[in-house]
Amino acid sequence: MATWTNGKTETSAAKANYCDERIDLLADYYGALIDSGKIRAAGFLLGRNGKVFANRAAGKHVYTDDSGPAKPDAIKRMASITKVFTATAAMKLVEDGKLWLEQPVKSIIKEFDTPMHGEINLQHLLTHTSGLPADGGYFCEPYPIDWFDHINKKDWIKRLLSGPLQAKPGSQWNYSTLGFAVVGELITRASGMPMEDYIEQNIFKPLGMTRSFFNPPEALIPEVTTTEKWEADDLSGNGRKRSYSLGGFGAFASLPDLFRFAQCYLNGGTLDGVRILGRKTVEAMTRNQLDGVPSFHWSKNCINYRQGLGWGFFCDGPTVSPECYNHEGWGWCSLFIDPKESFVFASYMNTHEEWDPDVMVKPRTIAFSGIN
Repeated sequence: MATWTNGKTETSAAKANYCDERIDLLADYYGALIDSGKIRAAGFLLGRNGKVFANRAAGKHVYTDDSGPAKPDAIKRMASITKVFTATAAMKLVEDGKLWLEQPVKSIIKEFDTPMHGEINLQHLLTHTSGLPADGGYFCEPYPIDWFDHINKKDWIKRLLSGPLQAKPGSQWNYSTLGFAVVGELITRASGMPMEDYIEQNIFKPLGMTRSFFNPPEALIPEVTTTEKWEADDLSGNGRKRSYSLGGFGAFASLPDLFRFAQCYLNGGTLDGVRILGRKTVEAMTRNQLDGVPSFHWSKNCINYRQGLGWGFFCDGPTVSPECYNHEGWGWCSLFIDPKESFVFASYMNTHEEWDPDVMVKPRTIAFSGIN
């Protein structure tokens, strides 16, 4: 039976107007996934009205059989949740007048100055409508291209631009991690410092996200939860020294840090007196930016897809408010922010299986069902 470890909380479920029994049901559900071997570990955090009222973890901290227990404040590879950090950094630079939403990428990255790519702008990249290659498997192709290997070279931008666009810019939603790698490169060039440093100095540190990094320091590597040996290898030696942009998938964070980031958004861009973004920028990022744009979306045809600037709205389910915005990350982890209910649900699972509704959808439904 999975054994749960409780992390720091700031209030009770009752004071948060949340059904306490649903917390136990959520823990039992994750516990059954751990006991069955479907996932190695799980952690979840629930917060409302600015305070955490549930913070638990169970399972194995790392991939080895002799691993210690999972930790509620473990540092987890955020994978695609990185994209909302990257989008936040890009919009800070927009606020500062160093970028603008409709700015053509070619004005900063000369390789985009072609008849095919010249129309692509920052807004296209932030809304996954650039027409650049979608992630492998997005079109349900049986033998997807390894896009990670595709850009794991010094000339990654030219490799990215080889071949035709998958759609005319602005005409179709195709989920593109490569597109956010380009956003990361724009941040580097517009800010004058590496994207990773810009995000750590202008988002993580000001928000008190003390367990969030692109390159976890040596002393904290034992605090990073891993699922397979390659993850541990990637943290050592030269594994984190890259020649390409990490804007689409490179950050690490803990669940309590994700809560601080989420609360900054719920507060309109500020936290503990520190301003990260203006309220109007937050409003723009967390509302739909598309009109009549279709999406294939891993075999799910959608004639009018919704997408914010970095943030998504893929929150199907009877218990989630339509206003809720979110992002998920492979491996798996998720962050859901419901402004209507002032509610945050953050979670991580240690598994490298394919996306599975048992792992990613059903727990979310349980978590939101406890809101009174």
